[in-house]
Amino acid sequence: MGTSRVRSAGLLFAVLALVAAACGDDDSATESGATTTTTTTAVDDTTAPDDTASTTTEAPPELTASDRGVSEDSIKLGIVLFDTDAILELGVDVGYGDHAQHYQVVIDEMNEAGGILGRQIEPIYKFVSPVDPEEADRVCTELTQDDEVFAVLGTARPPENVLCYTETADTPFIGAPTGDLAEAVFERSLVPFLFPGRVPSRTDGAILAAMELDGAVEGAVLAVHGADADRIEGLAAELEARGAAKVVTSVELADEADQTALATELDRVIERFKADEVEGVINLGNNVAFMAAFNRAAYRIPIWTTSPDVLADFIYDQGATNDEVSLARLVLSETSGELYDSGHEPTVECVDRWNTARPDELALSDPGEDDLSNLGQVVLACSGLDIFSRAATAAGVDLTVETFTAGLDDVGSFETAGLRFASLSSTKWDASDSARLFRWDDAEADFVGAEALEVG
Repeated sequence: MGTSRVRSAGLLFAVLALVAAACGDDDSATESGATTTTTTTAVDDTTAPDDTASTTTEAPPELTASDRGVSEDSIKLGIVLFDTDAILELGVDVGYGDHAQHYQVVIDEMNEAGGILGRQIEPIYKFVSPVDPEEADRVCTELTQDDEVFAVLGTARPPENVLCYTETADTPFIGAPTGDLAEAVFERSLVPFLFPGRVPSRTDGAILAAMELDGAVEGAVLAVHGADADRIEGLAAELEARGAAKVVTSVELADEADQTALATELDRVIERFKADEVEGVINLGNNVAFMAAFNRAAYRIPIWTTSPDVLADFIYDQGATNDEVSLARLVLSETSGELYDSGHEPTVECVDRWNTARPDELALSDPGEDDLSNLGQVVLACSGLDIFSRAATAAGVDLTVETFTAGLDDVGSFETAGLRFASLSSTKWDASDSARLFRWDDAEADFVGAEALEVG
């Protein structure tokens, strides 16, 4: 994963996974919606040539103001981004640069190519502090009631803020919230919440697949730890069904903001693991304090996790060392940097577009100390706009929330920036269909990608 793994994942609000984007269809015939048909009438040989055939051309479907935020010539999209100045006041420089331009560069190219079926995209940008939920609710009200956008792209923290759009305001949301994303956010959404990652249940399936690749389940004593009791119990049941001898569960109750209380709680959890002779653990939450507790107890067992915080410098802040970090088995999507370096065409197209437009803020797969850590955010912008474009194009010229939802069945499988394999439908709103297992390599002093994991 190289140096970039620390820079890209060392953000306070790291978003992994990443995600997709071919960012619009260049086929002008498809985007215009026009079709041409030719009818030939049989005649005898004496008929004049001009009378032998007639050609008719159907007029393009009429564009109308089909829904809120959709006019004859435009589609209003809200773009919600973190207020990086507010994050900087917390002492963290996320290194995003001109965040809004990540979206605007793509939108400009899409509009120059004809927009979406002839409609231009009209973005309305809003910036919110990730630690101010009241501001997030205010922005939701402004976009849905005052600005009357059709859909919203971007991010939210916590993920439950998405429900202001998808449960309350009848407004599709396309993006990657930060924090623990519960299945309930999808279940409660009444209109599409299109997520470039995976819902927890499918991510849990990838964890189980990784453990079985390691031969770590059959006959083993295992543990599952985290804050989501329902998810913990579901994984425990799956492990037992797959042959685990015993599964110990622990639910994290302490507030993560109270590091002393959290450390005390985790020390008790580790002592219980030792008493039960646990041989491996799935950690569904924050690894920073968890690995620090392993260090204090001099306890060494494999840890399966999907959290990218293992890759960040701040994993060491509470006392973890490389001895604990090397225990991790990471079940992750390939990073945007890895996809770019491997020559993944949609990712390369997305990043190169940005670097050509903004050479003053280059997105680099292996940034140096003085460079921005913006490549992942550039790819997220591409992915969100591409996913929206695919769904809106499938909906047709009569764009409404209903046709947008139904059109997802015609999106199907696709490959896009940040994702080698993705798919969407009216009942599947999380796009990612693949993951990889990364293990620590002592020689490389880094995590090295191993087997690809199929996520159904």
